[in-house]
Amino acid sequence: MTAPLGPPRRRSFLTSILPTAGLMPLVLWQVVFFVVPVVLIFGLSVWRSKNYRLIPDFTFDNYVAILARPAIWRALLLSVETAAFVTVACAILAYPVAYLIAKKAGPWRGLLLVAVIAPFWVSIVMRVAAWRLLLGEHGVINQAIMALGLTGEPLGFLLYSPISTAIGLIYAYLPLYVLPLYAAITNIHDSWIDAAMDLNASPTRTFFEVILPLSAPGLVVGAVFCFVFGLGEFVTPALLGGGKQLMFSQVIQDEFQRRLDWPSGAAMAVILLVLVFAALALSMKWIRRASGEVGS
Repeated sequence: MTAPLGPPRRRSFLTSILPTAGLMPLVLWQVVFFVVPVVLIFGLSVWRSKNYRLIPDFTFDNYVAILARPAIWRALLLSVETAAFVTVACAILAYPVAYLIAKKAGPWRGLLLVAVIAPFWVSIVMRVAAWRLLLGEHGVINQAIMALGLTGEPLGFLLYSPISTAIGLIYAYLPLYVLPLYAAITNIHDSWIDAAMDLNASPTRTFFEVILPLSAPGLVVGAVFCFVFGLGEFVTPALLGGGKQLMFSQVIQDEFQRRLDWPSGAAMAVILLVLVFAALALSMKWIRRASGEVGS
């Protein structure tokens, strides 16, 4: 006969708090380096600036003034358009690279992944400076075009323009699109693709009805990375844009450093942060929807 079961053991206090205690460093890090700065920026955005002095006050005049300035709207629209274009371009360029590494690379997979992340080992300033040498009027690209006889003079629009800014951003954030796409495509079993082919599905139909839907979470995550980082990018537009058409991040920097209007700059930063949170919220909704469709 087995002994009767005794009363259930009570979890000790230490055992019950261990999972929570393990999260405390992460929570503390987020509070100190994210929540507190955001609260301070929002608090500064509702102050006033008079004669380059901060006046502690609670007013939304900074937001009203920002919305009434056409230059701000142009900078914000340019930032959104550039970030959207960079996101689409990175998706088109990253998908074949990610698929090749995930399904066709074989023993070269590790080496190719290292090649994808290798640009991150170099400072973004040095990488952007290299593009200035490539895109300049006497740069490598213009010299090659002229040597081929495609044009008789250098193409001036390649540098210090929205085109050069977009090129620099695509180069900077393409690896951030390849990596999540690679992870998503790796999870697609080859047997699922083979089953579609056995059912007489063409390669095109297999891609659009099997591979693409199953890799949708990777597409969304990569799009979030490219759009969010592109929306708030400062270094690349400053070095490649030439200052002719300012992006929103450059306008924020101008408010803080040149005009010394910190409350106005803080209000612009809050607006940019709201746009980022909106993009993140939409992406989470799309990921849940894509995961639900795949699970069903």
